[in-house]
Amino acid sequence: MRRALVVLLACAGPDMPPPGEPVALHAPAAHAAPDRPPVDPLDPEGMSEFASSEGPDTVPGITSLGHLASLRTTTRAAGAARAEGGEVWLKGSTHVHARASGDSGEPNAKVIAWYDQHHYDFIVLTDHNRVSELDAASDTRGQPTLRAPQNGLIVFSGIELTHNPIGCLPVGDPSGNCRIHVNLLGPTARPGGRLEWAERRSHARLDMYRAALNAQAALGGLAQINHPQWLWGMNPDLLVELAGRGVRLMEVANSAFSKWNAGDAFHPSIEALWDTALTHGATLWGTASDDAHDYEGRGKYPPGGGWVVVRARRDPQSILDALANGRFYASNGVVLQRAAVEGNELVVEVDPAAAGRYTIDFIENARRVESIAGTTAKRALPGAGYLRAVVTREDGKRAWVQPVRPERR
Repeated sequence: MRRALVVLLACAGPDMPPPGEPVALHAPAAHAAPDRPPVDPLDPEGMSEFASSEGPDTVPGITSLGHLASLRTTTRAAGAARAEGGEVWLKGSTHVHARASGDSGEPNAKVIAWYDQHHYDFIVLTDHNRVSELDAASDTRGQPTLRAPQNGLIVFSGIELTHNPIGCLPVGDPSGNCRIHVNLLGPTARPGGRLEWAERRSHARLDMYRAALNAQAALGGLAQINHPQWLWGMNPDLLVELAGRGVRLMEVANSAFSKWNAGDAFHPSIEALWDTALTHGATLWGTASDDAHDYEGRGKYPPGGGWVVVRARRDPQSILDALANGRFYASNGVVLQRAAVEGNELVVEVDPAAAGRYTIDFIENARRVESIAGTTAKRALPGAGYLRAVVTREDGKRAWVQPVRPERR
């Protein structure tokens, strides 16, 4: 079936070059080692990048994934109450940190207030290796949210599964440091304290990501691969394999680690990796995030650098469904009025109220096939494969329209 997209809204973040040639697959052999991969002794769980002097606002503790069977709960029934009215455009952030992460100084209330004041409709709290309640008296087990929609900003539960070993295979950065970071959006289980989930017996990246997907199976929620090229941690084969195992979301733009988004002479950009997966038939949607840790004008990693805009009812499950099915666009600054399949064409339109000059690029089966200067463009869907669009403002800010495939006949 064809997946139709429609859109409207956006913010600011990293620059990325236009897509290039598709990346060839090399099918590296799987690697494993009997000894435990060492963990970076100076940065065991990725905290040094953000280093806060304040500790988490939850009671410390460690929960083994083996204990989650008794904690596993199901999502709300399909017949649960829905928000009144039809679908609307909702702006959200899928990668947000607060004090419970251990590397952010802000309590939950201040983080929520920032996004509320800046007109977001939803956020996902994705603290490192823990799913936190908003307060000690809460019990939101079985629900994907920590705060009900009627209370204002929708706050989804979440976790950033964080593992930073040394010596991953295939090799990435010459330092040997690795970053296996996967967000779960809307998990329904609530294990207390810090979760121990990581694969520590194998050096293979696939094995480490498999452990994250095992955690997803226990906790619930949608998986999102975070900053996949940080320390050159992703390759085409691995991404195709992860998409085949059910991963649906990947950050194509992370403003906190923007220098890793574009690739270099030896490593593909995140967009090139995305196109490779798509040309191999993967269903994979691109998100943009701020990966915020620092608020109130302090610190290196502020909020507001990237977001998504979904077409959904103002209801948690409807939002998660929209993310899972690609009914959204991602942006680090460009505001769209429309991005939809109309008839047999993908139509893209910039918000008429937005200032600046724009270029709309259409990417068909990993190749840029048309580039239009202006605020409105359309192109017929290909007979096979996919079509997506990237809208670039003159200052380099972008919006990424999700790939669309023709209807199967």
